[in-house]
Amino acid sequence: MHGEWRRDPEIIEGEFEIIEEKYADDVYTKPKRSFFHIDDSGPYITYIILGINIVVWLLMNFTGLIMGWNQNVQLLFFGAKVNEFVAQGQYWRLFTAMFLHIGILHLFFNSYALFIYGPIVEKLFGKIKFIILYIVSGLMGSLFSYLFSANPSAGASGAIFGLMGSLLYFRREERGLFQRVFGPGLLMIIFINLVYGFIQPGIDNWGHIGGLLGGFIVANGLGLYKQRNRQYGKKMLIWLLIILVFALGLPLGKAKYSKDIYLSQAYSAAKKGDIDSAKSYIENLSNRDRKDPEAQKIIEAIYIEDINTKLKQGQMNEALESINTLIDYYPKEANYYYYRGQIYEALKDYEKALEDYVYVTKTIKNAEEVWFRAGIAAYNCGNIADAKKYMEEALKINPNYREAKEFLDSITDMI
Repeated sequence: MHGEWRRDPEIIEGEFEIIEEKYADDVYTKPKRSFFHIDDSGPYITYIILGINIVVWLLMNFTGLIMGWNQNVQLLFFGAKVNEFVAQGQYWRLFTAMFLHIGILHLFFNSYALFIYGPIVEKLFGKIKFIILYIVSGLMGSLFSYLFSANPSAGASGAIFGLMGSLLYFRREERGLFQRVFGPGLLMIIFINLVYGFIQPGIDNWGHIGGLLGGFIVANGLGLYKQRNRQYGKKMLIWLLIILVFALGLPLGKAKYSKDIYLSQAYSAAKKGDIDSAKSYIENLSNRDRKDPEAQKIIEAIYIEDINTKLKQGQMNEALESINTLIDYYPKEANYYYYRGQIYEALKDYEKALEDYVYVTKTIKNAEEVWFRAGIAAYNCGNIADAKKYMEEALKINPNYREAKEFLDSITDMI
């Protein structure tokens, strides 16, 4: 993991800068307005989630102690968000990452934030809606982190920001009550945490933003506890929007990271001498990804090694197949036609070899070696006049080209 999990400027998740709400407890009592309902039962869903977070942290550390794993391996094994693995289909990591934490302080601050905001949201939305809010907004935070943050990440803060986002919906629905309960405090907390996330290195602020937006959107699709809202069409559109975000986001992430994944796999396979597997990984790349300059370097190295190996083993047709694939990927690369011309020569297909050499001479200037080979190929095709012309071109570029001069002298009397 190259140390991504260390608490340094390149890490992941952040803790919350919590500001106590002076009147936060007031929301636990029913407001005077009779048509506004809250869930009177205890906030045990919040406490269950808190318990899960703590148990998972203890289990993760205990397993690491028994197995001798460092924190990197623990997080990886228990399901932290790692973009490359998610892109390969391990979408469950977007969920499991919500219950993992990086160190005791990370667990403490997120647990404290959940302890503050969880009971409030649970009472305002009820048990079932609270579970949906927490999970979907947490997944939205993980999705945003997956799409926009390169580093591995873990933590409950995306879901906790989702709870804050749901309170913004409460503000819109019950503005007067919101002002009495929260005042400007909640907005300041959100603002401070987002700014802090951009300033402080090592915080996955995209996860926070995704969770915040997710919480607000999901709250609009759910409504408050026992809130009567007959705008079913609007709610359906909201849920369709949420589904669309995931339906588009997951393949976009796969497209974004697939290049690095396949190239890494291809490079590793090639280092082990498994060229066929390396080539199969390259085939999975899109045409756009193959055109990336860094990708082309790796692809070219793998295919040229494959071609040279096959030539040494006398597998001419297999070498020809590989160079044709390389030309299909990069049809404007003249050097590949030069390599193919040599293979055609070895196969004694001199006409095709001559076509490739002539094509290269139109693209690459001052290439006496190509003119020389074109002359040889023309001679083998029985075209002595062209052979002489090509040899003369080679000597114009390099008058000291001994092989070209000797060959030209040998065919001069044939014309």
